[in-house]
Order: sequence, then C-alpha cells, then structure tokens
Amino acid sequence: MSVREANEKFKRLPLGLPLTVSGLATIATIFAGKKVHIACGAVWGALSILHGLQHAGKMKHDVTSIVGRTAKKAADKAEDISLHAFLAGTDIQSYLPGRVRVYNLALAGNEKLAKQLTDFVKSFAGIKDAVVSLPTGGMLITYEPETLRKNPHLAHVEKFIAEHAKIK
Repeated sequence: MSVREANEKFKRLPLGLPLTVSGLATIATIFAGKKVHIACGAVWGALSILHGLQHAGKMKHDVTSIVGRTAKKAADKAEDISLHAFLAGTDIQSYLPGRVRVYNLALAGNEKLAKQLTDFVKSFAGIKDAVVSLPTGGMLITYEPETLRKNPHLAHVEKFIAEHAKIK
C-alpha cells in the first residue's frame, strides 16, 4: 500500500464514535480511579488530535474563509463610516503646531477610506500633507499653523487636538 493510499484510508477512518465513547468514558471515570480517568482522557486527547489531522485542510479553509469574510465586512462598513463615528474612534497620538499624528483602526488596510480621508484633509488651506500608514491605521498631517488658523472652525479643531493629544 502506498503512502497516498494509506493517507486516504486514514482520512476515511470514522472517528466520531470512538471520540464520543472516549469522551463519555473520561467524564464517567471522574469519580473512578485516577489512573483510569487519566487513561480515558489520554485516549480522548489522542483521538481528538487524529480527528483534527483528518480535517486539517478543511479547518484551515474554514478559518481562512471566516476571517476573510469578517475582514471584508469590516472593511465595507469602514468605507461607509460617518465622520462622527470615525472621529469617535480616532486616537490623537501626538501634536506639535504644524504636525498631528492620529490613529484609527478603520484606516488599517482600508485603501479606499485612506484615500477619501487624505483627499478630504488635503482640501483645506494650510494643509501641507496627509499620509496614512495602512498597516497601522495611523495618519500624519502636516500643516502651516498660521494659514490653518485663519479658518475659525479649523482653529477650533487644532485647539481640541492640542488639548487631547497623548504626546505634546
């Protein structure tokens, strides 16, 4: 018998009944002798590992599929995020006049949202640059303080950022 044939035979070996019996035996022997309980638990553990090996490819596919779908849903929601919700989830990491660094997990890996946000931020007079780090969800904004402060709303935003930054 070739290795491939043996592997296929192993994959078809039904382990559901032995797993169930060994699991029940482990539970049933809780109050029996310690050695019997340990032996039943060891058999249950070994059968569980074999069962996992039988289905390793399927489990890997399922996990990848679930994680991928979850990440896509999160990215789709993040693309449609409201400004208020985005700002509520934004962490103001550091501030110096002319330089602000913020973080928001909605930006992490989301190129579409990052582009929308950088285009929006760069549209204001006085903004020199806005750069998003996709791996971290961080954004560095550099600006000319005097030009930006001519807009009363942006001056208010800068004041808020200065007061709430973790590093000043």
